[in-house]
Amino acid sequence: MLPFGLMVDLISQKMEEGVTAGVFPGGVLLVAYEEEIRLHQAFGFAQIVPTKVPLTTSTFFDLASLTKPLATASLLGLLIKRGTLSLEDPVSKFIPEYQGGDKSGVTLAHLLSHRSGLPDWRPYYEEVIRQDKESPGFLGSGAAKEAVYQMARHEPLVAAPGTCDRYSDIGFILLAEIIEKVTDVPLDQLCTNEIFSKLECPIFFQRLGKERAGHFAATEDCPWRDEVVCGKVHDDNAYAMGGVSGHAGLFGTAQDVYTMVKCWQDSIKGDGLIDAQIANQFVTRREGNFLLGWDTPSPHHSSSGRFFSPSSFGHLGYTGTSLWVDPIQSLVVILLTNRVHPRRDNDRIKLFRPEIHDIIYQEMVH
Repeated sequence: MLPFGLMVDLISQKMEEGVTAGVFPGGVLLVAYEEEIRLHQAFGFAQIVPTKVPLTTSTFFDLASLTKPLATASLLGLLIKRGTLSLEDPVSKFIPEYQGGDKSGVTLAHLLSHRSGLPDWRPYYEEVIRQDKESPGFLGSGAAKEAVYQMARHEPLVAAPGTCDRYSDIGFILLAEIIEKVTDVPLDQLCTNEIFSKLECPIFFQRLGKERAGHFAATEDCPWRDEVVCGKVHDDNAYAMGGVSGHAGLFGTAQDVYTMVKCWQDSIKGDGLIDAQIANQFVTRREGNFLLGWDTPSPHHSSSGRFFSPSSFGHLGYTGTSLWVDPIQSLVVILLTNRVHPRRDNDRIKLFRPEIHDIIYQEMVH
């Protein structure tokens, strides 16, 4: 086993290679082992277009689909504990469009585990843009959010419920609508009141028109927005909805993400916000490759590399973010990058992620 300083050097060297090779302009890596942060370091740039801005560990990242486990699944865990919702509740209980036909068999558990039969994604934002041209100010409004909900409600299934894994943003858009219906509170406000404030965690949603100031990692030089997106949600549908959705919209630092991961780890052990039985249910394998709100390492070519145990859970975000937790080895790896800056077609991170996780595992775990 190498001395600790040399371990960190090897990991840092790999991150620097990621910057110089153009895998991402910048990234923050946080590694916790045996419940102690062993590495928390920033590399590269928060922005390179139109000017270069250095990245720091306090830079806010667009967490993209990390929103699914850290916000939406966390809220559902609390609401299930209170008896407000149940995993086996049919979606038709809350959404009339799901009454009758194949959709009547879809449950909240199906939405959470990506087994609802819904497609992965649809460009709902294009319809919002069209309506905005007719009625300026529509984009990002409450009416636009309702329009996206309506399109999601009417989205036809492409497979029978419970028959296959099909990762779906649309399922988490519907979960957010259901949460808002049963609580009568906007998703971002509910997250802040029920989770983030209680954990003293400054993770947050960026509602359009009410953006929080700060140091943000830039994302795409977006053709339809005609700007380098920075401090506003990158996800097209979430942006059209006003910045807040169940599938995307959360912003935070690597430390913020770790605070949320710790909430789940503590809950699993019976000492967190979420009931232990429910938390364990969310991170225990059921049918398919997805957990409830969480992902698992793929059998082949996983983003978590070759060594994370089958009991591991985590998630990826389109903007270049990821988190992986191996409860067997007490290892947490949080990698936040802005790989979509300035172009979303940069997919070099697919090869980089498993490589950095392998190096971390081999150097840290003993």
